[in-house]
Amino acid sequence: MKKHNKITKKYISEVCKTCVTGYCCRHGVDVDLDHAKKISGLKLKLKKPWFYNLFKDKDMVTGWAVSTVVRDGRCVFQKKNYLCMIYKNRPIHCKDFPIEEGRIHRYYNYLCEKPKHIKQKIKKHYR
Repeated sequence: MKKHNKITKKYISEVCKTCVTGYCCRHGVDVDLDHAKKISGLKLKLKKPWFYNLFKDKDMVTGWAVSTVVRDGRCVFQKKNYLCMIYKNRPIHCKDFPIEEGRIHRYYNYLCEKPKHIKQKIKKHYR
């Protein structure tokens, strides 16, 4: 595969495919209040609460947001195998990540921090 000098959405999506740890999910995500209500209506075998911290957020459609609960060091919706249990209904921030408002997410480097063995896998993949 061709070496990338510039970080593009295509490059990032390829890097994300090599990530097997789901590190970007370790802090949860903020969700528009209406979307959280939709998710709350899903029949999941998952202990509640799923959301907390209602706050005003002008960037959300409704102007309000909640945060997903973090349990065991990851978003409450991330399964032990690191897959998302609400993937088809995941929040917009999750769908768009690592792109935010047309640019690379400002915390991309932190959220995508990977253990050494994952970094080596990615480096090998892009030689």
